[in-house]
Parts: sequence; C-alpha cells; structure tokens
Amino acid sequence: MWLQVFEAWLTARLLASPAFHRAVQSVHKKIRQIQHGKDPEDMGGTNIDTDPSETKKFMHYYIDELKEQIRGTPPKK
Repeated sequence: MWLQVFEAWLTARLLASPAFHRAVQSVHKKIRQIQHGKDPEDMGGTNIDTDPSETKKFMHYYIDELKEQIRGTPPKK
C-alpha cells in the first residue's frame, strides 16, 4: 500500500519536473532528426552566412555594370 502511494507521488513529481520534459523533448528531437532529417527551423531559415569577399565581388561587378550602362558601352563578356 505505502509502496503504491510512494510510486504515485514519485511519478507525479517526475511528470511535473521541467528537467524531465526537457530531457524527453531532447530525445524526441534526436529521434525525429534520425528518421526525417534536420528540421528546417534548425537550419537557420533566411540567415544565410555569406563570405564578405563574395559581397565585395558582387558590389564591384554591379558598379561596373552600372557604369557601363551610363556610358552606353556594350557589356564585357
């Protein structure tokens, strides 16, 4: 009898614990990643990491194109 009461109390306390819920959530997330691959939310969405040198190259190319359009010269190929 006392063992059943203790078991019920311990179970209720465990289910009310935030640490228990975080652990279950972590295990569920890992199992889901194994079955279905990485979630799109974890991939960063629109937070694209770009190389600063690539941005500089693009800006240089874009400015050159604008200059050529203003001068009226044909584009370089």
